[in-house]
Amino acid sequence: MNLRQLRYFITVARLGSFTAAARILNVSQPALGYQLKLLEDELCVILLQRHSRGVRTTEAGRTLIETGTRALEAFAEAERSVAHFGKPNSKRISLGVAPTPGRALLPELLPLATGAGDVLHIVVQQGMSDELIDAMTREELDAALCYDPPDLPHIRVVPLYNEYLYLVGSNGVASNTDNTVPFDRLSEFPLVLDGKVRPIRRLIDEIATSRQTKLDLIEVEPANVKREIIMHHGRSTIVPYGLFLDEIREQRVTARRITDPQLERTVALVLHQSLSANTAHLLEALIRPLVMRIIEGGELGWRNPDLSLI
Repeated sequence: MNLRQLRYFITVARLGSFTAAARILNVSQPALGYQLKLLEDELCVILLQRHSRGVRTTEAGRTLIETGTRALEAFAEAERSVAHFGKPNSKRISLGVAPTPGRALLPELLPLATGAGDVLHIVVQQGMSDELIDAMTREELDAALCYDPPDLPHIRVVPLYNEYLYLVGSNGVASNTDNTVPFDRLSEFPLVLDGKVRPIRRLIDEIATSRQTKLDLIEVEPANVKREIIMHHGRSTIVPYGLFLDEIREQRVTARRITDPQLERTVALVLHQSLSANTAHLLEALIRPLVMRIIEGGELGWRNPDLSLI
C-alpha cells in the first residue's frame, strides 16, 4: 500500500463516486479503478461496493478511511515540520478565489497582506469553486476562497460565512414590492444561468425537478456576457447578492431573495495540507476580521456559518 493508493481510496469513498473522484484527482477512471483494485488485492479485503448511484464503503473500507486519514495527516505534518529548513523565508501563497468572495474580500485583504511586509505575499487566481478545488488537488494552489468544498484528505476546510441566493434582474424584470420570491415562481422569469456542471446550477436543477417547476433558461458561462444579457436583454439570474452589489446600489438591477426553499451556500477558506501551519494561521487571521465586519454590516446578508451545511 502506498500514499497514492490511500489518497485515491479516501477520495472515492468520501465522494461516493469514481467519476467525481477521477475529476478531482485529475486521473482517468480506469487508472483510478486499477489502483484501488491493487489496494484491495494487497489487503485481501473488499473496500468499496458499487451500486446504481456510485459506491459505498464496506466495514473494512470505513476502518481504512479513519486510519488512512490519520496516516495522510501525519505524512503532511512530517513534510511541514522540515519545510522551513529548505525555504526559511518563503511566505508566498497562491490563493484561488471564486468571483463573489473575491469581489467582497480581495480589495481589503491584499493591502492588509502587503502591510504585513515580507511576511506574506498573495498571488491571486480567479475561478469557479470546482475549478479551484481541482487546482488544489493538482497542487497548483495553496489556498482558496470557494463555495461548499468537498471533504478531501489533502485539504482543511475553514467555514467563513453563509449567504443566500437571489433572483437578480434589471428593473422592470425582477422588480416587485416584495423583496423575496418563492422558488416555484422562478418559472415566470426568463433566466440566464451557468452550465449544468456548476454547483449553483445543479442545486437549482435538483429543486426544480423535485418541485416539477419548469424553468425558462439559457446557459451562458462568461460573466461579462451574462451581465450584458441581464442588463440589456430582459433575463434574470440566480446569484449571491454581492456579485451585483454595485448595480444594486446604483438601482440598475433589483435583487429578491429566493424562498420556499431558500437557497443557501457556505463560503470557506480551503487550505492545502502542504501549507505551513504558521502561514495558514496568518492568512486565516487576515481574512476572519474582514468577514466578521461584513456580517455585522448586514448589507450583503452574510451570516455566521452553519456547520451542518459543510
